[in-house]
Amino acid sequence: MKTNLNLSIFTILFCLGFSFSQTSVLSNTDALPGYKSKSQPFKISGTLYMSDGTTPAKDYIITINQANEKGDFEVNKNKELVTSATIKTDASGHYNFYTYVPGNDRLYNKLQEIFMKVQTPDGTEYAMPTLLFDKDPMLTKRCRKQIAKKSDVTRILKLNKEDDTSVVNRDMILALDLERIN
Repeated sequence: MKTNLNLSIFTILFCLGFSFSQTSVLSNTDALPGYKSKSQPFKISGTLYMSDGTTPAKDYIITINQANEKGDFEVNKNKELVTSATIKTDASGHYNFYTYVPGNDRLYNKLQEIFMKVQTPDGTEYAMPTLLFDKDPMLTKRCRKQIAKKSDVTRILKLNKEDDTSVVNRDMILALDLERIN
């Protein structure tokens, strides 16, 4: 399974100086540029909880980063990742992202993944477990078994249709064993 390798690549991107655009005023909702025009757009929403699993994580910043539909990470001339969105949780810990299913690079056996980082109000950043997709052809039975044994199977997203929109609810808990980025 390439998830740990991909998390390492994502961490290296941070170290290389790639910046992820953030506006000075954040709301609890953001969208990847052009998500509506993609072949598989969807909304991911949920609540971020503190490590006790019940206290909402208020004013935490969540950034998602992903490949485009071809499986490539695009950066603009300012070295900012184009396929990135950032929110700040509201008083109830709620968040919403409008995004799309990323592509995977079959040449390198990359899964369709969304990388997430969380920044606490004091500025400490943590890498959250990547989000995977149930219908990803690269997510084999063997990968699923390893995730079930070592990780949280709810990180495998199953898109549901509500009205004319695909949605997924993903509540998250700030586990005490998250990998610290800074």
